[in-house]
Amino acid sequence: MIRGQKITLCLPCRNEGGHLKKIISKLPGYIDEIIVISNNSKDNTVEVAKGIGGKVKVIEDNRVLGGIGYGFAHMSGINAATGDIIVGADADGTYPVEKLDIIIPHLLDNKLDFISCNRYPLQDGTKIPFKLQLGVNLLNWEILLLYGFKIKDTLSGMWVFKKDVRKKLNLTMGDWNLSPQIKINAATNPKIKFEEYSISQHQRLGETKQNYFKTGYNHAKWILKNRFKQKSS
Repeated sequence: MIRGQKITLCLPCRNEGGHLKKIISKLPGYIDEIIVISNNSKDNTVEVAKGIGGKVKVIEDNRVLGGIGYGFAHMSGINAATGDIIVGADADGTYPVEKLDIIIPHLLDNKLDFISCNRYPLQDGTKIPFKLQLGVNLLNWEILLLYGFKIKDTLSGMWVFKKDVRKKLNLTMGDWNLSPQIKINAATNPKIKFEEYSISQHQRLGETKQNYFKTGYNHAKWILKNRFKQKSS
C-alpha cells in the first residue's frame, strides 16, 4: 500500500513466459495485487504466472480484434482489479513501475483521477527509435487538432488511476487502440482530472508484438473516426 491505498497492477501478456517471473520478482513490495492477463499466449505464460502465486492473479482472455487482444486484456484486468489505485503497464519490463511511490503521491496530492505516464521529451537513458518518436508526435498533433487538448505521449503504455473512475473511462477497444482511447476518454471527460507525468523507459525484454507502421496508421484512422463518432452521438 501507499498512503493506505491498495495498489493493483495489471500486466497484459502474450508469450512473456521467458521473463515474466523475473519481471514480477523485481516489482516493489507495496504493490498489493498483480493481475497477469494472458491473451492468446502460445508459450508457458499462464503456467509461469500461476506458479508464482502470492499476490499474482491470472486471467486468460483470448479475444482478439484483427489478431490483437491488448485492449481486451487491459479491460479484463481493470474490471477484475480490487485496488483503490489501478496501474496499467506492459509485462516486458519497459515501464518504471518502481516509481509508483512517487507517481501515486503526486496523483493524491494534486487531487488527480488519472495520470498518463509520458516518455517525451526522452529522459537520460531512454532510447526510442526516431521513427517511433515521429509517429507519436504526429498522433499528438492529430489529437490537438481534433479534440482540442495537448498531449505529449498518445501511446504510453503506463497509466495510473483511481478505481472510482474506471466506469467513466468507457473503454471499448480490444486492440492497440485501447491506448489512445483510454487517454482521450480520460482527458475529455469533465468529471475526470487528467494529467501527464514524465517517466523514463527501460529496455524491453522479449520481442515486440507490433508492426509499427501498420499500428500507427490504424491509430491515426481510429482517432479521426472516433472524433466524428463523438460529434454524431
